Amino acid sequence: MLFLAVPQFYLLPEGSTDVAASTVVTILLVPGVLLAARRGSGVELFRLGLFRVLIALLVVRLLALAWSPDPRAGLPLIALLGQFVVTLTLMVQAVRQDDGLLRRIEPWYWPWIVVEALLVLVFRVLPGVEDAFLRSIAGLVSGQNTVAALFTGSPNNVFDEAKSGGVFVNANVAGLFLGVNAVAAFAIATITGSRWTRMVGFVALAAVPVTGSKSATLLAVALPASVLAVRRLTRARRAGSGEPLPSRHGSHRRPVGRRLALGLVGTGVLGVVGAVVLAAELGFLQALAKSFGDRTAIWGFGAEAFLRDPLLGLGYGGWDAGFAAYAREHGIYRSFPPHNVLLAGWAATGLAGLVLIAVFFALTLRLAVRAVNTGGHRHRTFALWATAAVAWTLIHGLGDNTEIFGDIHLIPILSLLVAYLVVGDRKESNPHATPHRRDPETSTIPAVRDVHSEPGLGDAQLPSLVRGPRPGPGPTGN
Repeated sequence: MLFLAVPQFYLLPEGSTDVAASTVVTILLVPGVLLAARRGSGVELFRLGLFRVLIALLVVRLLALAWSPDPRAGLPLIALLGQFVVTLTLMVQAVRQDDGLLRRIEPWYWPWIVVEALLVLVFRVLPGVEDAFLRSIAGLVSGQNTVAALFTGSPNNVFDEAKSGGVFVNANVAGLFLGVNAVAAFAIATITGSRWTRMVGFVALAAVPVTGSKSATLLAVALPASVLAVRRLTRARRAGSGEPLPSRHGSHRRPVGRRLALGLVGTGVLGVVGAVVLAAELGFLQALAKSFGDRTAIWGFGAEAFLRDPLLGLGYGGWDAGFAAYAREHGIYRSFPPHNVLLAGWAATGLAGLVLIAVFFALTLRLAVRAVNTGGHRHRTFALWATAAVAWTLIHGLGDNTEIFGDIHLIPILSLLVAYLVVGDRKESNPHATPHRRDPETSTIPAVRDVHSEPGLGDAQLPSLVRGPRPGPGPTGN
């Protein structure tokens, strides 16, 4: 699933339905997921409020087909939500069973993030290369019909020389993807201690401003800064309360100077790239205000439609059917999606869909906050970065045409972050750790339950370290 996240591989020809390879794989895995759930492994997950909300949202989306003017338009939304549910279920099970999962995904996923960041940079500097990419192989990785529509009346913002999307046809979604993966890399590197994963995070974060997405550029500065500020505040509070701080001499910690240098280099690269892009963007604040103004015009139609029928919404296809007349009246482009994840949820599935989406984000953020308050040091830091990933998805979704999981490309990594929060604090295996090394806090003397777990007067077989040599002729004894 992670390997198929960036190049989705749309193999069906143009004119048919765009179905990603990751969706096909998910469909093939559904019987196994259902069988595992029947055997009991899914019972605990189903008790989780977050999972119940996703199932309820899936049911509501299915029911909305009944009052939709174009039911076929809802099938992709239903399929993608189902893909998210199945992927989250798989990730929870994988995290529980595989202590080294976060480390083992490194060669399968993070190289794709670097490739996407490099493509964004190349396409921004050389728009002609981007045009050649879109006219040749982009359909294979971005959707045959999606790319064909770019040249037949439905252009997207990657044609703007001030924007770049890599494998994405929308630069704003590309900025969302790179930003969420940047903070996800920081989160996972906290657990694994991998320098490679952390460096990928810096590369992805530095590429966010290059996409030309103004909202993503602001979030690329604000969210990491917020995480670092909360970490510093938490550490200061713990020091003031007398709680012992984590040791800096563990095998997974690098010297303070090297960590500081790495952080300064990453921050410097991001700052330089951001400064160059903002300098090239003449009137950045004016452009940001214009983008917000365009969205308020779009949201105006949603407000009018909500007042007419707040309960059932517009149904699938209803937004497109009603927006054209509103666009002509207000002098804006005739075919704009809602550009707001909550508004889109209401438009497609009514008030129930809007409420369930809001509850989903609330429960996910509460899960992350609980991990911050109750987990160990590394898990707290992981939870902070995971919170930033979820917050980025939500904030960006309030101004763009995205889903509750952002985009199909983000389903695997967001599922992995949420799954790790669900499973809770645990130790990630480290293949580079010194073998047979004991934790200094672990006693070499076994507890009673280790040598005799049942009550009674049974004979406990003590190891020789505890038993020692026994006086007398017999070398053995209890």
